[in-house]
Amino acid sequence: MDEIFNILSSSARIDKSKRQKRKRETVAQLTEPPPEEHVTTDDDDESDEEEEDEKSNAMKSRDRTGKRDVSEAKRNQIHREEVAAFRRSMKIKVAHADDSPDPISSFSEITCPEWCNDSFFTGLIRVILCNIEEGKWKEPTPIQMQSIPALMQRRDLLAGAPTGSGKSGAFILPSLLLSSIPHNIFYKTKGAKKNKGEIPSLILAPSLELASQLHRQVERLGLGKPGGLSSLLLAKANAAQAVLGQVGGQSGLDVLISTPLRIVDAIQKGLKLDSVRIVVLDEADRLLDASDSGSDKSRTFLSQIDTILSEIPATATRALFSATVTPTVRTLSESILRNPVVVSIDGGGAANADIDQRLMFVGNEQGKLLAIRQLVQRGEFDFPALVFCQSQERAQALFAELLYDGIRVDVIHAGRSKAARENAVAKFRKGDTWVLIGTDLVARGVDLSAVKLVLNYDLPQSGVTYVHRIGRTGRAGRKGKAITLFTEADLEQLRTIANIMKQSGCQVEDWMLQLPRKHNKKKRAPKRQKIDTTPSYDKKKSRMKRLYIKNSKEKKEKEAEESG
Repeated sequence: MDEIFNILSSSARIDKSKRQKRKRETVAQLTEPPPEEHVTTDDDDESDEEEEDEKSNAMKSRDRTGKRDVSEAKRNQIHREEVAAFRRSMKIKVAHADDSPDPISSFSEITCPEWCNDSFFTGLIRVILCNIEEGKWKEPTPIQMQSIPALMQRRDLLAGAPTGSGKSGAFILPSLLLSSIPHNIFYKTKGAKKNKGEIPSLILAPSLELASQLHRQVERLGLGKPGGLSSLLLAKANAAQAVLGQVGGQSGLDVLISTPLRIVDAIQKGLKLDSVRIVVLDEADRLLDASDSGSDKSRTFLSQIDTILSEIPATATRALFSATVTPTVRTLSESILRNPVVVSIDGGGAANADIDQRLMFVGNEQGKLLAIRQLVQRGEFDFPALVFCQSQERAQALFAELLYDGIRVDVIHAGRSKAARENAVAKFRKGDTWVLIGTDLVARGVDLSAVKLVLNYDLPQSGVTYVHRIGRTGRAGRKGKAITLFTEADLEQLRTIANIMKQSGCQVEDWMLQLPRKHNKKKRAPKRQKIDTTPSYDKKKSRMKRLYIKNSKEKKEKEAEESG
């Protein structure tokens, strides 16, 4: 019993479980011969105190960890709020924002991906940044801010932004960076740095003109990169070499730019796309349009794209860019992209707010030419200007009419040779040509940043076409002007154009917005009278002259037969 007394009186701090254990031991000892007497010492007190201190320290540590967790969560919340505020200020909209990478605010924030060698990437990005500075790109545009980090993380992407917003830079920079990373680093393998005939980056465009423009930008931004830049614009002249793997030497290509039809033809001749790391569809709304047959009338762009994507590895990053992300594009993107980052910039799908848009009623076809001449006389026809017609024939006819009006004018359409089209664009860029007349080929295929006026001579047959046409002006922050001529035959389509204008802040007459909706969904343009300003008297005189010549020939032939 003395043992029990000694134990109970030894300390005020006793562990309950320990006390119960000692109780059991004491009871057992009472039934046995009594052991030697044990007296509690200062060492026992110190041991108990150490145990309690350890528990106290553990509790304090857990408290600190909990505070650290709370603090980390708070910081994450603040960071998300800051990112959301930045996106709002830049008018960047991202679906499922929490699952998307943070935007960048400057090109210097393009960082090395976790899977890449930092020393190699540092040298590569230094060269790219120098080229960006030489190109006078001060800071990334909103679409570039969000698209570049997404693609650098090898995420699939659906991006919509207005014309002239820097979409091409948003995919060319990541394409150059991803394609330049050595094979063994990109795929984390040992061995050769690059395989023969490899094509890491593929960029597709709906027209040769747009593909040529993208190729020039790739060459400029990739100038001087480590190991040199190997890029190719696929055309008839070099298609055979590309298939044989001769272009780019033993190391293959970095970037291949082409129209879909040219790639499909090359695939049929043996071109391999099994090394593609990133594929980009520029002007995706057109490339995914099943009603657009492209250059080959027997195949649609959509079927060509389907053929190409079937040849590309499933692991490749896929990106769709367009000024107008239509419901068709959204639907098809679900079967093309995997867990994509979906980015849109306010104004994507609508007209650029920097463009002053105007509708002008001209009565009939004859009134269109008169309207142009009046605009020139009043000084309202700003140069340089683009004029859009609905067909090659009408573009050529308008060119013939304006050629003798003292205006430096040229024409571009698919009916002209590649050399003639390139020459027309070059003269327009230099200022030798003031007015360039064309079809919708120019609306998507040519980047002419200094255009002051877009004149729709023929009303576009869809809102998408309208946005792309007038998007040739008001680019890169510049102000622009767009004038659309319409006749009574265009009233059915006018409501669509008027709605787009109103959405971008332009003044529109109420009666235009109340016009009946277009019931015929086909994009076929109406039949129009030929472009001709010859007076009726002169036309009648010309017909009489032709008739006189015809009768004279018949008379001579008859006389010859009778005399023979």
